[in-house]
Amino acid sequence: MTDHAATHEMTDIAVLYSLGALSQHEARSFEAHLADGCDACRAELESFELTVRALAFSAPEEQPPDRLRAALLARVGESVHAKTVDQARVDAGPFVSILASEGRWRELREGVLLQKLHVDKATGIATSLVRMLPGAALPVHHHIGVEQFLVIEGDCNVAGRKLTSGDYHRAEAGSIHETTSTVDGTLFLLIAPERYEVLDAR
Repeated sequence: MTDHAATHEMTDIAVLYSLGALSQHEARSFEAHLADGCDACRAELESFELTVRALAFSAPEEQPPDRLRAALLARVGESVHAKTVDQARVDAGPFVSILASEGRWRELREGVLLQKLHVDKATGIATSLVRMLPGAALPVHHHIGVEQFLVIEGDCNVAGRKLTSGDYHRAEAGSIHETTSTVDGTLFLLIAPERYEVLDAR
């Protein structure tokens, strides 16, 4: 006589095993049951494993947006290279070198990342790298001091001009940048006061 309740219970366990949802102890117990020669449970398990594999490949492939990849890489870089610029200065004495794979990127707004390289405490002037992802833009802002930047790669549209790799731009204190945007993405070296006044938070 077949114990239907016991059979149903083992079927449930086979489902959970195929999904990796059993505890280590439960999984070892089920494996021991299979080793005892239960062909019914083995057949159920093989069937469920085929279904789980099919489900894994049934979802359509999606290409994540570029800004998501950059944000993820920035966060991974922070965890792998946790040493900050100030820590590097303590370790290196009077000389500081920051490799491209080091430093900490911070997301200022969607599609805009900043890596601060140095801050002059006496003047409040910061030297930073700014990466803007394709289509990103900065809000309208007012400069409380002179801002300078040199485009390293990509395109940057600022003050009505399109700048590309090697181009330099300076904005005098008191000036306003109505537009700072990129089409294909850009990376530039920025030397400016740490703070500026946002006039348009879009």
